[in-house]
Amino acid sequence: MLTVKECQNLRPFFRAVLPPLPVNATERDAWGQYTSVEELCEILQNLQMEHGISSLSLKSQHLLSLGSHERLSFINANKTMTLQRKNLITCMSTLKKARQEEMALTCLVLGTENKELIVLHPETFTPIDEAKLTLTDVPVSISTSGLFDIDYTLTTTLRNGHLVLGRRGWVSPLLNMGKPAIGVVCLDTQIIVALMDSTLNCFNDKGRRLWRLEISGPISCVERIQLKNKNLDMVGVACGQTIYIYSVAGELLDQVKCIENVSTIYFGQYGREMNSMAVITAGGSIHLKILKRTADFTPQLPSEAKSIGGKIQIPKKTKLFVDQTMRERENSIAMHRTFQKYLFHQKLDTARQLVQVLAKKQIPSTLNDTVKLSAQVLGLGPTFKIQVGIYNISSDAHTGLGLFFHWDDKFYQVHPAYIHVPLLTPSSELKFVTKVECVTANGMADVVKVIVVKGTQTLLVAIINMPPSEMTLFE
Repeated sequence: MLTVKECQNLRPFFRAVLPPLPVNATERDAWGQYTSVEELCEILQNLQMEHGISSLSLKSQHLLSLGSHERLSFINANKTMTLQRKNLITCMSTLKKARQEEMALTCLVLGTENKELIVLHPETFTPIDEAKLTLTDVPVSISTSGLFDIDYTLTTTLRNGHLVLGRRGWVSPLLNMGKPAIGVVCLDTQIIVALMDSTLNCFNDKGRRLWRLEISGPISCVERIQLKNKNLDMVGVACGQTIYIYSVAGELLDQVKCIENVSTIYFGQYGREMNSMAVITAGGSIHLKILKRTADFTPQLPSEAKSIGGKIQIPKKTKLFVDQTMRERENSIAMHRTFQKYLFHQKLDTARQLVQVLAKKQIPSTLNDTVKLSAQVLGLGPTFKIQVGIYNISSDAHTGLGLFFHWDDKFYQVHPAYIHVPLLTPSSELKFVTKVECVTANGMADVVKVIVVKGTQTLLVAIINMPPSEMTLFE
C-alpha cells in the first residue's frame, strides 16, 4: 500500500492509504510453477516488454535488475515473499471542492505510475471512483482549475511529451510538445509549460502557441505566483541558483538568487504572510522568501538593450512642442489642403445619406419618444390573436395614425392587415386585436412586424416573434 501523509504545522496530521494494484496472473503463475531461473526470467522479461516495467511487482523488478549470478540466491531468500504491486505516485495537486475560498474543502489529485489520475475525497481520503481518469502514458505534472462539484479541468503533461485536458469522465489530448515536460501552470485562458530543452512555452486553451522563451540553463521546476491583493498573475521558473519571475506575457519581472541549486519552489500563505515562497534546494535545505509589500513588478529591459543604449533618452515636453510647431509652420499649406479634403468628403457622405433618407421617406420623427407600442400573442395555434396596445405618453393628442402588419405569406395570413387608430388622447392607451393564422404544414414559426404609420411615413416598427404552432389533430 502507498501512504499519503498530510501535515499541519509541520507535523503529521492525517494519512491516506491507496490500495495496492492487482498482480498480473501470468506473473503469479510464473512464480508458482517455474522450473528454472532462466525460464522465470524469460517470462518476466516478456511481460516487461509487453506491459512495461511498472506492470510487474516489486519482487519481479528487483529480480530483473540483478545479474545472472545473483538471481538464484535472491529467489531462494525470497521464496515466501508475497507479490506486491504498489501504486506509485508521480505527481500531485489540489482542487477546491465547492467554493473558491482559502479555508474551503480541498480534494487531493494524484497522478500514478499506473497511468491514472485519482481524486481523493476531502473528508474520507478515499479515491472517488467517478472521478478516476485513465491516461495513455504516465503523468508528470498536474495543474488544476475550477471546482470539483461544479466543473473542473485537470491540465496534465505526460511522460511522452503530450499535453492533455481531463474533465469529469473523459480525457482530451490538446497537443504534442515534442519534448518531455518538467512542469505545467494553468491560468484562466493560458497554459504555461516548461520543457526539458530549457524553454518556457505558453499556449492558449486551443493549443496554439502564444510565445516561447529560452532559459539560460536547465529548468528544475515551475510554479504559479498569484498576488490576489494586486490582481496579478506571474510564473516562477527555477534554473540553477536563480529563480526567474515572468509575467503571463513572457516579460522578465524579477530574479531571486539562492546559495544552492533550487530543487523545487512553492508560493502561498505562511502564517500571516499572504505572499511567501518556500524554496527547497538540492542540498535538502528549506528557505523561506517573504514578498515585500512595496515590491514593484515592472518589466525589466533585456540585458542587450542596457549594454548598448544605456538609459533611454526621452526629450522634454518643451522640445517636443517646438518640433511640432516647426513642422506645422513648414507644412502648413499641405496640412490645410488635407484637412479641407477630408472635410469635403465628410460633407459629401452626409449629403448622400440625406438623399437616401428622403428617397425612402425615413424622416426622423419625435413621435418615437411620445408613443409606446406593446404586443401580446394569444393562443396555441394554428390560429393566434395578436393584441396590440398603443400608448400616448406625451401631453399632446395624435391623429391620423394607423397600424400596419407585415408578414411572410409562406407562414401566416393576417386579417385585418391594417387598423386605423382614432384620436389618441394624452396619457391614454388603445388596444386592437388582429387574427393570425398559421398556414405551414409543420407549424414552423416566423416573425410578424407591426408598423405605426402616419400617411405614407413610417414612425415606429415592432417585431413580434411568433411561437411554434400546435397543429390540429383532427380534420
